[in-house]
Amino acid sequence: MKNYLIYTLTFLFSLQLVQADFDWENHYDFTSIPNPEGVDPQCGGLALTSDGKLIACFHRGEVMIYDFTSKKWSLFADGLHEPLGVHVEEDGRILVIQRPELTRLHDTDNDGVADFYETVCDDWGMSGNYHEFVFGPVKDSQKNIYIALGTASNGSGVRDEIRGSWNDAGGLTHERFTYNDKTPATKWTARKEGIPRMYARVPYRGCVLKIKPGNRKAEVYATGVRTPNGLYIDKNDQLWISDNQGDWVGASSLNRIEEGQFHGHVASLLWDPKNPVTDAIPVNIPIEELDTRRVKGAGLFPQGEAGNSITQPINLNHHFAPIEKESNSMLIGEMNHSRLIHYFKDKVNGKVQGAGCHFFSGSPIGSGNNRLVYSTDGKSLILGKTHLSWPGRDGLKKVTFNGTPYLMVKEVNLTPTGFKFTFNAPISSPGAKENYLIEHYSLKYSKSYGSKNYDVTNVGVSELRVDGNVLYISFTENPIPNKIYDITLPAEIKSDIGNISSRTFWYSAHEVYK
Repeated sequence: MKNYLIYTLTFLFSLQLVQADFDWENHYDFTSIPNPEGVDPQCGGLALTSDGKLIACFHRGEVMIYDFTSKKWSLFADGLHEPLGVHVEEDGRILVIQRPELTRLHDTDNDGVADFYETVCDDWGMSGNYHEFVFGPVKDSQKNIYIALGTASNGSGVRDEIRGSWNDAGGLTHERFTYNDKTPATKWTARKEGIPRMYARVPYRGCVLKIKPGNRKAEVYATGVRTPNGLYIDKNDQLWISDNQGDWVGASSLNRIEEGQFHGHVASLLWDPKNPVTDAIPVNIPIEELDTRRVKGAGLFPQGEAGNSITQPINLNHHFAPIEKESNSMLIGEMNHSRLIHYFKDKVNGKVQGAGCHFFSGSPIGSGNNRLVYSTDGKSLILGKTHLSWPGRDGLKKVTFNGTPYLMVKEVNLTPTGFKFTFNAPISSPGAKENYLIEHYSLKYSKSYGSKNYDVTNVGVSELRVDGNVLYISFTENPIPNKIYDITLPAEIKSDIGNISSRTFWYSAHEVYK
């Protein structure tokens, strides 16, 4: 164990040196937004009003408004149960997701305080388990609303009184799970034998729900999420959801959600509207059957190295970085480390996959970055932080691009022989082949918690070619499918606008060119 800890610490330190050799403070200003007085400053949701004010919801149930001009907070609503997302509608009303319901907040007399709390939808179960978080909401162009329900955890049981029907498929009855504050922890530890690590015994835990305009009923849109702490709708109405590492989730993942599809975590298969599990415990379904059924994450971020408890995705705004137009990439929040993740979308054989790298690693951004929203002009990114008793922080930070350009990768694409990296400026010599650190490995899909890197193999570079702002890397052996490609570019790659900002990339090569 001692040697393992020394190896781990050495690896993390070396990784930090690789990633932290860029001075982000030359290009961005990092400031804190004052916390609202008397409020637990763990932030569950952020949005902007039409006049540029900040809406934030907080852990103990407050929804507050921050005026950037006066630098003052005002209370808009309170009494909510752990709100984890807000959305400002076209007419200015505010949607907020809380554990028991999706709520629309009305200010009917325009005094700046909500006076009517409308239940939009409460069509899902609650068992009382501590881990049953509810995330969202986001809206598409047709005004459909999407939310996602986290699974329960066998770290604790459930209450006698629940909302919704109990699903006892496989013989796991409600009585097996009941637990109260008077029950000694040792007794629960003994009773939970045979209970899956994460479970979904009330509707519709582990599912993505769609709520149509004017409808209080929800429909199951997709299944297979575990802790879907981040929803994003892009300009094409595509829904993206981040999920956290755990059982059935070998590494934190960004999922391109497809209607009717299963995205990997088995607990929610009890609630699959087309093919529900009715007579078995989902974790006992053969791995081969589950693996062929699932849609793999469009981006996988190996634990600790690439991502750790990722959160909300958001587009990379071209006013926030030295790029000419809106990019084909996203930023993703990160709870446990002082950084964000930059995700680059790619498509191979008609299927979406892509790469991730670190953004702001080595900067004063701090950890706990749970929610993200841009300022009206897009030059600033506001970060709402939380920890919920896990690693993280609280409060809000504002990061503003000062306009000083820097060298960055703006696209990563797989090729038949390797990779193509597109930069935001012409680059100089690619450097020596031996200075490229490249390996590939596999992640295991199983009920175990997370996955180590299996079959780690070094990859040799056969050819390097630069064409203006494009770098082509060819391997000694063509890429193979179902691998993570871990690529660290050499520090000698430079341009007229300076050194490269991030050099290590993780590409999820589910597909390769045939």
